Amino acid sequence: MTDLQLYLTIGVPSFVVLISILVNGFLYNSLSSALNSRMSSLESRMLALEATFTTRFDLIMGKLSELDTRLGVLEDRSKR
Repeated sequence: MTDLQLYLTIGVPSFVVLISILVNGFLYNSLSSALNSRMSSLESRMLALEATFTTRFDLIMGKLSELDTRLGVLEDRSKR
């Protein structure tokens, strides 16, 4: 075996491993940024949904309070 064959036998697999490590790092960063953007989008949608729910809940509670007041008036009239 010549020196060149020895260098190629050791060098080529080492080079391939180094390249694969770099590609995996790039893919990890890419996946991480995509996941972060989706999570922030999901968080903003959840906050919007929470705000809508709070508004509707307050509206329903106001209507129930108004209904309770009306029923109280009817009860008072029926007791007289």
